[in-house]
Amino acid sequence: MVRGLYTSASGALVAQSMVDNVANNLANVNTTGFKQTLLQIQSAPSLQIYRIQTDPGSVAGRTQPGVPVAPYVGALGTGSQLYDTPTNFGEGALQATGNSLDLALAGNQNAFFTIATPNGVRYTRAGEFVKDAQGVLRTQDGNAVLSTQGQPITLQDQGDITVANDGTIAQNGQRVAQLQLTAFGNLLNLRPEGANAYAVSGNAGPTNAVGASVQQGYLEKSNANVIRSMVDLITAERWFDANEKSIKTQDDATQAAISQVARTQ
Repeated sequence: MVRGLYTSASGALVAQSMVDNVANNLANVNTTGFKQTLLQIQSAPSLQIYRIQTDPGSVAGRTQPGVPVAPYVGALGTGSQLYDTPTNFGEGALQATGNSLDLALAGNQNAFFTIATPNGVRYTRAGEFVKDAQGVLRTQDGNAVLSTQGQPITLQDQGDITVANDGTIAQNGQRVAQLQLTAFGNLLNLRPEGANAYAVSGNAGPTNAVGASVQQGYLEKSNANVIRSMVDLITAERWFDANEKSIKTQDDATQAAISQVARTQ
């Protein structure tokens, strides 16, 4: 009976994780360059059930010890558990802004701007850049955008800024730097760190990105799907309710067993 309670509780916890994941995607539906996260669920380890018993002695009329046996009954599932929350790196739609420092990456979902953060080098698809008082090109969170030389990009106070499709930045017709665009051999090892930045974990295999086109005056919108997220939210709610009812039913049955089964008349 208690096993059933734990099984139902595990299902309810997974449903709650699904709600949290969908809520995060919906909250970032208007966040530039945001990539929605998915939810992967797996069965919890199952238990192998055996019936432990002692068969009586086989000789009639004589006292003989029984024979201990343990016939196999079958496998017992113990519920579900969260396996992973991978990121969907599919490209979002491009939105024209006309701002010369707004940049988007098109043609390759496995391409990222390279930025310097207090925690080290990180990667982002959010190209809503600004120029600080010293002329350094930065993200909205103040992280410096890096060039192919691995250095922050510094612009002059005045002058027209143009960015070519290969990421080459020019000001007043003079080449300033080229954006460092990075791709990865294994996107599963690229993990979100918050503020639209991704960190390398494991063997991600960073390398120079190819096939990506930098679009000046555009921003990449979030790839979160509002309709799909709402459907997933309803599914998670029903999933949670079903497990909650299962917990209540088993709890009532346990209460009845405690209060009634052993009762004497």
